[in-house]
Amino acid sequence: MLFLERNVYFSKKISALKIKYGIIVVMCLLSICCHAQDGFLILNQDERIDALIGKQREIHAKDSTIDGFRVQIFMESGNDAVQHAEKVKEDFAGQYPSVPVYLSFGQPYYRLRAGDFRTRLEAEKFYYEIKNIYRNAFVTGDRINLPYNVLCGNKDEMINFDEGKVSGEDNNIVIPDDIYYEE
Repeated sequence: MLFLERNVYFSKKISALKIKYGIIVVMCLLSICCHAQDGFLILNQDERIDALIGKQREIHAKDSTIDGFRVQIFMESGNDAVQHAEKVKEDFAGQYPSVPVYLSFGQPYYRLRAGDFRTRLEAEKFYYEIKNIYRNAFVTGDRINLPYNVLCGNKDEMINFDEGKVSGEDNNIVIPDDIYYEE
């Protein structure tokens, strides 16, 4: 009797193993046949989305600034403030030609602010670089110019998603597969 029970136990165990291995083999065969990516994207979208994108572009065309940070390097009031600000601006542009400098007037002071930094950390890094030259400098929040498209290598090379191929009456847009994110 014990022998029979043992055979039934082993036969159930063997059949369970056969089922498990069978499932594994089937999954492996199915994974070989699957294709994960074809290299293109077909985008079916409502026409209202295009209208919203158009409105967003109009808004950004009118106001191309975002909240960010700048380093204020000069602040002065008085009759000679504009001339002093222009001289400091020229000196700064000579030392840091890649950093934009902005002259603004907020009554009664003329201010020179440098950089278009998206984070306070970036602004403080630049501040520590110039603090020995411009002793009154400090980091301040400001509206900054939009940076160039971060998907691109330089400012002149912008990606235009409107150049996607349009096919059919239902506005299928095929975006080329050579557009990728680069950091």
